[in-house]
Amino acid sequence: MNGSCLCGGVKFSFAKFDGGIANCHCSMCRKFSGAAYGTFGTVRTEDLNWESGFDLIKIFNSSEKAHRGFCSTCGSSIFYRLSTPDAPFEIAFGLLESEPVESPTANIYCANRPKWPRNIDELPNFEEARVMKK
Repeated sequence: MNGSCLCGGVKFSFAKFDGGIANCHCSMCRKFSGAAYGTFGTVRTEDLNWESGFDLIKIFNSSEKAHRGFCSTCGSSIFYRLSTPDAPFEIAFGLLESEPVESPTANIYCANRPKWPRNIDELPNFEEARVMKK
């Protein structure tokens, strides 16, 4: 799998996810992703290849237990990671260049799930930009 941030400065690759892929509904992941939830897949440290731009990644210590990496140029969320030695990277799913074979296997921190996106299946779908009514 290959991935990159919005500006293309940070690029990485890995062979496969190791473990689960989850939609996290905690308030920190929602703020980090700017969405109703953040989707992250586990990649072992030794399996992750930083192709370019690792020096562009800035770290934010989001708690005593974990930190988050983002691109200092475009602001893309790159990863979530526990602060323990050799902790795996939780890679932001939206950075992947191609459609992954794996899908999320869990929704986590659902007690924090906001109410506003729960009607998603009832909303109209558009192939591209939505048509605004005048």
